[in-house]
Amino acid sequence: MPRRRKPEPPQNHERWLITYSDLITLLMIFFVIMYAMSSINHIKFESLSQSLAAALHKSDQIPLNNTGTTALISAANPTNTGDQQKVSSMQKQNDSKLNHLYAILQSYIQSHNLSGNVSLQNQQRGVQITLKDVVLFDTGSANIRPAAQKILLGLIPFFRSLQNQIVVEGYTDNEPIDTPIYPSNWELSAGRAMGVVRFLASHGIAPQRLSGIGYGQYRPIVPNNTPQNRQMNRRVNIVILRQGIQPGTINAEPVGVAGNG
Repeated sequence: MPRRRKPEPPQNHERWLITYSDLITLLMIFFVIMYAMSSINHIKFESLSQSLAAALHKSDQIPLNNTGTTALISAANPTNTGDQQKVSSMQKQNDSKLNHLYAILQSYIQSHNLSGNVSLQNQQRGVQITLKDVVLFDTGSANIRPAAQKILLGLIPFFRSLQNQIVVEGYTDNEPIDTPIYPSNWELSAGRAMGVVRFLASHGIAPQRLSGIGYGQYRPIVPNNTPQNRQMNRRVNIVILRQGIQPGTINAEPVGVAGNG
């Protein structure tokens, strides 16, 4: 008796739907990811761009052969140009005010016959007022003399007219000093500078605008080879700094007229 064939299972002609559904699912996931990537968090992006702009500087751009330089900073902070223009405009306004202050200070010094003891320079770092030590202090002392206090009081309104930083610099000649209070010219020059700082602060100049530096004998303007030259080197500078200039900047070229003598 012949064997019966086992009936063949019915074929599923809809198996393609499984592959189709998998493809549709993958496409949906792909488009969801693409959409998520295209939705930028503008707050985070702006924060990132500002952080990059602060961390990098145009001087850090990498030169490319015959193709200029990398443009990472400009791309990271598209508003950088506008900010720079605003800062530049504010700095120009402040420079203009400082130059005007120099002109009226020059007129004040001349009209009050102070040219013998006070000189003025308009420098790149700011307006520098130089006072001779003989008018300010007794020999080996950092106590401001009464006559010098009157001169400083006359300058107070000019210092109040702007909010720029003010640095007071003390200098001595190379004659050694060794006292219980001032064991070297470092201490003497610093003491004199800080004495003027304290005087200005006590008469209404905001302390946060003030700083003092003592250079001792190590920044002479002329050789210490004659009594006259040593007297020139013993001095105190009061410098009204331009915006962006830090205290301690000393190698500055004059702007326009160097001074009044």
